[in-house]
Amino acid sequence: MSDGAPGLSEAPRRVSTLVTNGVVIAVDDERRIFTDGAIAVDGATIVAVGRRPDVEAQYAADKVIDAGGGVVQPGFVDGHNHLSQHLGRGTIPDLWPEEREHDQWLPYWTNMTEDDGRASAMLACLEMVRNGTTTFCESGARFGVELNASVAGQVGLRGMVSQWCTDIAPHEAVAVGDADANLERLERQLAALPKSDDALVWAGVGMSGMGKCSDTLLVEGKKLAERHGVPMDMHQSFGSGDTDAYREHAGGKLAVEHLEGLGILGSDLKLVHMIRTDIAEVPILARTGTNVTHCPGASLRVAMGVSRVGSFPEMVEQGVNITLGSDSGNYSDAFDIGKQMYLAATIHREARGLMPTISAEQSLEMATINGANSLGLGHLVGSIEPGKRADIVIHEYRRPEWHAGMDPINNLVYSAQSTGVDTVMVNGEVILERGEFTRVDEEAEYREIDRSARALYKRMGFEIQHRWKVVD
Repeated sequence: MSDGAPGLSEAPRRVSTLVTNGVVIAVDDERRIFTDGAIAVDGATIVAVGRRPDVEAQYAADKVIDAGGGVVQPGFVDGHNHLSQHLGRGTIPDLWPEEREHDQWLPYWTNMTEDDGRASAMLACLEMVRNGTTTFCESGARFGVELNASVAGQVGLRGMVSQWCTDIAPHEAVAVGDADANLERLERQLAALPKSDDALVWAGVGMSGMGKCSDTLLVEGKKLAERHGVPMDMHQSFGSGDTDAYREHAGGKLAVEHLEGLGILGSDLKLVHMIRTDIAEVPILARTGTNVTHCPGASLRVAMGVSRVGSFPEMVEQGVNITLGSDSGNYSDAFDIGKQMYLAATIHREARGLMPTISAEQSLEMATINGANSLGLGHLVGSIEPGKRADIVIHEYRRPEWHAGMDPINNLVYSAQSTGVDTVMVNGEVILERGEFTRVDEEAEYREIDRSARALYKRMGFEIQHRWKVVD
């Protein structure tokens, strides 16, 4: 309960919202689960969480949300995604090797208009909310950060937006310029969308990484991130090719060793993928407090080997802060952290023949509080506690996945994940209520999304390669 709460003999304190009659998985410091729980919310802030009779005795509300016995959890945090690539979901042929990705990605990127970018971001945001994500980290957009920030704000999400920085561009058509040009753009974006506790959407520093950024750009970009109090987010050690090339660039050092030598490791750096993390790199990540974002679905989709070679169980054991990410439309195909949570808890034990390697509870932490901490938001979101912002997800209990429901954590991670997400609250505002969006016309948005995608692919001249006969 919150400090200063009225005693049982006093009149109930009036608050804006009560969430009641739920199994509340708080993910608080004590890792409490209230089997008959309630949450009091005043404005954007949680003021109490506890047993339902206690909370209801002390608080009355203008709006009461009956969870119907369903699980109530802190909103998922998607620690890595690309909002601009969602119109291309499912269009890279299933049989292509990963290195052919640019055959689709480059024409997609260069033919995309800002209207297409808006449609892609809207699709991504709608999907995140429906799957229980309340906070996201956008790690490289096609257009300026204002576009994706506007769409996320329209839907009501919380998150960090960034526009990819690279001074060693994979293709001239997507080049930004030298390190100075990248830094100038970053300065403008960080000033335009500053981070604060009251800002729902703000700009961060997103680096391409994986050898596509010079050491100068990484060092100076990290300095910018520190000055503006934001994380720096970068891809690293995705496949054997880029990992070997980076080691050559680093004069034989492992990637993490080289990055430590640059002085950029720390709690305000997020390294994404890290599939090919050498076991010798794990203690360095742990000692420096560097965050790692695990995107298991992206690796499985294109056979990058995370279950076979990934060092994530060792990272967890040594205390590295691991978060979860969806990546992009053509790498894991879904912005669904519930699915990533299930994969994180299962694929490593299957590959190693060990139980549990990563537990259900640890994977839920990755999906919530760990993600919040990696973005510098742990004091605001990631758990259901008094004083934090009310980013809350309620699951519909009248679904088979939740029954018999004797262990809510196991049910959430192994059977339900995001399938029964019913109501989503961000910053105290309900943005999905009983399966209906409150801020946007979902059906109208889908019509525009589908029209935009088809027009984009027509301009690209890219034909979808069906292996089964499609009859129009």
